[in-house]
Amino acid sequence: MNWKTQILTDFQRGKLKSFYRDVYPGLILYALKYLGEENEFLAEDCVQNAVFSAWERRDKFESIYTFKSFLYTSIKNEIVSIHRKNSARERYVQQLENDTFFRDSVIDQEAQTLLYSAIEKLPEKARVVFEMSFIEGLKNTEIAEKLELSDSSVKKYKATALDFLRERLDPSLFMFLFSGL
Repeated sequence: MNWKTQILTDFQRGKLKSFYRDVYPGLILYALKYLGEENEFLAEDCVQNAVFSAWERRDKFESIYTFKSFLYTSIKNEIVSIHRKNSARERYVQQLENDTFFRDSVIDQEAQTLLYSAIEKLPEKARVVFEMSFIEGLKNTEIAEKLELSDSSVKKYKATALDFLRERLDPSLFMFLFSGL
């Protein structure tokens, strides 16, 4: 048995000394090459995750080549995932830095806060019907059935809720939120 095959055999038996001495440093260098020196801790995480995945499948490797191929592919996938997350994070930061996006997100959050605050102040039956209709998307007949009300009572509670909200919300906000009604 050559030394490469011995590494796999030892790994499968839980003897990791030769693996960490002969294979692990090359895996770290591979990860560092694609993550950069400044991300050394991420490189080590990628390699450790790959080693753990290989350990879970240790009895399935037929040769040192399939074993090492699995390790390198796992590390590559981890690196791709990190780069995707970083790209998404960078896009998000760029959006936050964009004044228009920031302003719109603040306005949207404030509008939601005002709406939910007003909904909380609705009379109980009107609030329940409103939430079932506008938040859960249930039809009047479904609401009537669940609450054991008549269809006309459901319509009355919805109208009450809308009138209540119309009085408490800024007219332009109310029109924006409920223009499709």
